[in-house]
Amino acid sequence: MLGALPVGGISAGALVAIIVIAILRGNLVPRQQLVDKQAECDRWHEAADTWQLVSSKQGMTLEKILTNVELTTHAIVDIRELALRTEQERQ
Repeated sequence: MLGALPVGGISAGALVAIIVIAILRGNLVPRQQLVDKQAECDRWHEAADTWQLVSSKQGMTLEKILTNVELTTHAIVDIRELALRTEQERQ
């Protein structure tokens, strides 16, 4: 932006005007706003990492539950079959 202007020939008022225009256009932002934005980005990254970890743990827990349900179902079926065979042998 200032590359074509002779820096030595700019008055203080013109320099202030250039800075104000740059701020209004969004080319320059206050340092605190930049720091706040970076902190916000860091919080979102941390939240995303936490969510991903929790989601992974939930998936593993669900897989364990399904495995236990299958084992329990097989055990119940085997117990019922054994009970039926025992009852038929008694008759």
